[in-house]
Amino acid sequence: MKCVDEAINREKFRRLDKSRTINFVKDSLQPATALHAINFGYIQDARQRIEATRSSETDPVEPPTVRELDNALGEAVRKCDLFAKNWRNRIYRIELVSGRVALAKQVIVGTDEMLRYQYDQLQELARFQIRGLRVPRGLGILPEKRVYLMEFAQGKPISQLIWNQTSEGDLLPACQLAGKIIAQLQIARTDKIASMPVESLARDFAAAPWHLSSREENILQAVLESVAQLQVSMGRVYGDYTAENLLFSSNELFLVDPPGKLRQGAHLWDFAVFRSSMRRHLWNFTLRRPFDRRRAIITQSLAAFDRSYLASLTERPREPALFALAARLFELQRTAVSTTLRKGKVDLARQKLPIARDKNLGDLLAARMTPLLLEIEKRWLFRQLARELPKAVTTRLPQPRRTGQIFRRRRADGE
Repeated sequence: MKCVDEAINREKFRRLDKSRTINFVKDSLQPATALHAINFGYIQDARQRIEATRSSETDPVEPPTVRELDNALGEAVRKCDLFAKNWRNRIYRIELVSGRVALAKQVIVGTDEMLRYQYDQLQELARFQIRGLRVPRGLGILPEKRVYLMEFAQGKPISQLIWNQTSEGDLLPACQLAGKIIAQLQIARTDKIASMPVESLARDFAAAPWHLSSREENILQAVLESVAQLQVSMGRVYGDYTAENLLFSSNELFLVDPPGKLRQGAHLWDFAVFRSSMRRHLWNFTLRRPFDRRRAIITQSLAAFDRSYLASLTERPREPALFALAARLFELQRTAVSTTLRKGKVDLARQKLPIARDKNLGDLLAARMTPLLLEIEKRWLFRQLARELPKAVTTRLPQPRRTGQIFRRRRADGE
């Protein structure tokens, strides 16, 4: 395509290895490369998860029985009810005869290694002893049912605090604590300080199942070139540090849903993931309740998260503009991950694979609508990236055209 050839000819990546990096503008669906110990391959990983689900036979796993739970917990169980489920996991609420409550998480799509890693992470995260951080205590494991048991985490998810008017006073301190905790967790897990590996990021964006306009390609190239000089902390990342996975109670946060695999990368990813999850809740809240004053509280809470995170770091970013630009870039990467998974789930449902039975993949209509919403989010993020680019880079970008002109140019180029 003409626009692709023009984009390649621009020397946006003169300081990078063009043979390995600029190729991402040629084909957004090229095969994923092998992932390394320290990597940025979240999009590639999402594609591999979908392909593994598509190509493998479903290994049906039965729910745990009361007797099995009795033996694993070492005390009598009164009842066990399905609490929540999605296409990858089931969560059971267990009431014990003693009156205590426990949870059981069953891995539907995954491996025994993933199960063991998640269970071990409960103990490892608790060892950091970060003030305000609570991690559910592991209570046992049932490998044959791919189930691990943990204590019931008290509190409400930050995502629920947004909607619950009686808890609106907890939202800001919860977000402040979330920023402090992830910063201290990253300090404890820092292995090295290194430059942003933009080549790895470019390869990962190449795997995203979306179409970029020539202007979006230019913006992405310019952003990658700009953040190449940014120094970031590297080490083990949490992976899914979202508002849904943080339960707030009595000025403490329970961190639930531990990662299922070891992933080393830029710590900025977890910072960006929380911001992205909160922004989606803010948009949803604004759409449903456009005149509710709590919109301002959500915005203030997100800003409080940012301030608390930066204040808790050992050293503040020396280049705040580049730091913000890199964080926004990771938000875009998370949007690409969500797009990959959503489109993959729709494809799995259309093929009527065993995993799609009993609505394990959720509402198919909602799954079809979500990629459209993610496309809107993608375009918004590109506009934000264009605004946040250093002025010297922004002035080199072509000026945006009217919508009608863009469509006419695409038809003329045969896009």
